[in-house]
Amino acid sequence: MRGAGPLHPAAAYQIAVYVMLALFGLISMGVVVHQLAAFDDVGQMRPSDTYWDIDDSNEESSLIMLVAQIVSGVGLVLCWLLWFHRVRAVAERLAPGRLRYRPSMAVYGWFIPIANFWLPKQIADDVWHASSPPGRGGAMAPAGLLHTWWVLWLVTLLTWPLFWLDWTEFLSTESEEIDGETYRAYEYTTEIWGILAVHVLAVPVVIVTAWYVRRLSAMQAAKLG
Repeated sequence: MRGAGPLHPAAAYQIAVYVMLALFGLISMGVVVHQLAAFDDVGQMRPSDTYWDIDDSNEESSLIMLVAQIVSGVGLVLCWLLWFHRVRAVAERLAPGRLRYRPSMAVYGWFIPIANFWLPKQIADDVWHASSPPGRGGAMAPAGLLHTWWVLWLVTLLTWPLFWLDWTEFLSTESEEIDGETYRAYEYTTEIWGILAVHVLAVPVVIVTAWYVRRLSAMQAAKLG
């Protein structure tokens, strides 16, 4: 990074965000692969003893992935807050007195119910404006990436509860008696498809967020330089 141009004051946090985004995305895809692999068993009638062996295996794998999601999610939130607070502080140096809200709101604003639907976006807009290259007549740099990132964030926020559910808890079963023996089969419910969808969504969210972090950091580093 030092050989590629000016080093941003939040470079360490930026790298940490990249690492945690990548880890979070990989774990999300792992959950998707696990669900799709289990989908091969949907609708297949199996003897009850075999069925429960498969069920126990899925539950164990799902629990491990859920713990990994929580650990990586907490790490990502911490790294994100550190980075976002830092770029807000840098923006204050670039445009002193022209930004709304106190720098501390770059952290607290994410946790205020209802207000977190718009307050962090206002802070991000101010930071983007303050970090825009000079010579544009005071206009903000094209912000399509900023707006795309925020839309994906809102979708993620609204679907966030689904992300932390254990999908195996929503498996339904159907049973059938064949030659005096009970056979069972998996059935995927609507909740499971919803959980699958939000984990697939995590991939474009990770990519766009990393792109946004890179672009904003580069603008600030260039302006400081």
